[in-house]
Amino acid sequence: MTVTLPTEADDWAAAWRDRINDRSEFADSADGFTAVFCFEIRADDAYTGEPIQFVVVIKDGVCTAAGTVADPEYDFAFRGPYSQWVTMLQGDLDISAAAMDGTFDVEGDTMRLLRRQDTIAEMVAAAQNVDTEFEH
Repeated sequence: MTVTLPTEADDWAAAWRDRINDRSEFADSADGFTAVFCFEIRADDAYTGEPIQFVVVIKDGVCTAAGTVADPEYDFAFRGPYSQWVTMLQGDLDISAAAMDGTFDVEGDTMRLLRRQDTIAEMVAAAQNVDTEFEH
């Protein structure tokens, strides 16, 4: 089923959760790891709407929840413009490079995040496997 971003953001988040949990590589990389992530899509020239905040809850190798939440509490945040999210979800932007070069703003314990680069990469790979149509 194709999900449209940003219109169907909650449905997209649910599909993302399912894709995360389908990945054995994710379960292996996130074993023993518990954290709450906020992924925020910000307005830019292509998308002029309100920011969309996805919260993804990881508990010991399982994504227990994913959805949109206004002003969530979280351990880590990744924030960037809509166009860059589209580029990343299409597989044309590396999340690590985007975090290092300032394309995405990153918040949280950097050392803990660096130790979990594989987990983040698996979450992004799962997001790239959601059948997504981009509205803008």
